Amino acid sequence: MLKLLQKRSYKLLLACISLIFLLNMIQETYAKYISSADASSNLTIAKWAFTVNEQDVLANNDFSNTIVPTFETNEHIKDGVIAPTSVGYFEITIDSSDVGVAFDEVITLTKNDTNTVSDLIFTGYKKNNGELIEIADQNTFSINTTHLLDETQKINTYRFYIKWNDDELTQNMNNASDTQASVDGVASVNINLQFIQKAN
Repeated sequence: MLKLLQKRSYKLLLACISLIFLLNMIQETYAKYISSADASSNLTIAKWAFTVNEQDVLANNDFSNTIVPTFETNEHIKDGVIAPTSVGYFEITIDSSDVGVAFDEVITLTKNDTNTVSDLIFTGYKKNNGELIEIADQNTFSINTTHLLDETQKINTYRFYIKWNDDELTQNMNNASDTQASVDGVASVNINLQFIQKAN
């Protein structure tokens, strides 16, 4: 009887060891199938934000109210107005400090559709108080500039020079049309800015 008990104890012990071994194998096998790994990463999006004369042009692309023409003082012409022989300028300051890509910048100046003073002409421009660059077409012109990513000059000021041409050889308007312009004339220019990301 003792042998029978020993035999059963031995079988019971062997069964327990087999069961533990089997459970361990199942657990390892099961763990292989439920193992997982997760990760997330926030990618920083390159900024595309321009200000023109301190106005965010992405939020409001009409910056007309920021253009303030300045005319050379003349003892024969009231300050702040344009008349035949007037010479003046206006400035545009473009800030691309918050732009995270290389881009092309195109500035185009034309006479506005509402302009009735045909003798209003563009004479030239300066960039960042540099030398005066005279222009050939005094009615319309464009400035194309590429801004690379490693460029350090992120704020650029352009000064555009305008004039009411009263030269007898090159003017379009005579004294009578100059006089009429003082009654119902409109002296107006159009400024168009384009910023285009460089793809490559």
